Amino acid sequence: MQEITRHYLRNRELSIQVGLNGFSFVVFDVSPGTGGEAILRSVAYREADMASILAREPMLTAADPPLSRVFVGCSTDHVLLVPQPLFEPERAEQYLTAANMYVPGRTTLSNNLLSGQAAAVWQADAGLVAGLLQLYPGALFYHPLLLEIDATPPNHVHAVLDGELVHLTICHAGLYAAETLRADTPEELLYYIQKLVKHDGFTSYRLILTGEGAEQLRGFFIRYFNEVEAREIKFYNHQRIRELCV
Repeated sequence: MQEITRHYLRNRELSIQVGLNGFSFVVFDVSPGTGGEAILRSVAYREADMASILAREPMLTAADPPLSRVFVGCSTDHVLLVPQPLFEPERAEQYLTAANMYVPGRTTLSNNLLSGQAAAVWQADAGLVAGLLQLYPGALFYHPLLLEIDATPPNHVHAVLDGELVHLTICHAGLYAAETLRADTPEELLYYIQKLVKHDGFTSYRLILTGEGAEQLRGFFIRYFNEVEAREIKFYNHQRIRELCV
């Protein structure tokens, strides 16, 4: 571990992904000439001890050099999209209240930096957010649903697989629909896609599956779409957020 630590303490970036049943983090070595090499680690957690787990990690506790960027992705299906022209950060809780999604005692978060079309508003455990901000005051919080909204091509459905959740973006001539949902089976995901695009006829769309398990799902969905592209990528959200924030 000491040898690895010395190698990766030149220039570091940290990406944390908080999901329904745990969290993962990736420490990226972004030193010139390293080719984007990274250390990956997946850790189960309880909300009360997440900050202490991170604080004990050798890859994160070194003081020199400091972490140059920290990203925190929050995967939850309780997320509200607000059109970018209408979004006002100070009204984030009002948006959730109007949509009957506000939960007292939780911390309301929002991000409007990743898409020119929409902002995301969601909530997270207050202790979790406070602990992360204490460790990383400059952390950028985001919701993964925003990652592909601007990049999904016309007449495509893009499904980003994220554990028990799927971040679904549908683009016709422009953005048609976007939603984070729980889908335990391919059949359930197909049902949601059919439901969201029922007015257009979903078979006219091409499907992109991205994330861990994409290749396994391709065989199922090719029966329903003329074209299915499977992008088998582990820790996709960790990598994608860094691309968008160059």
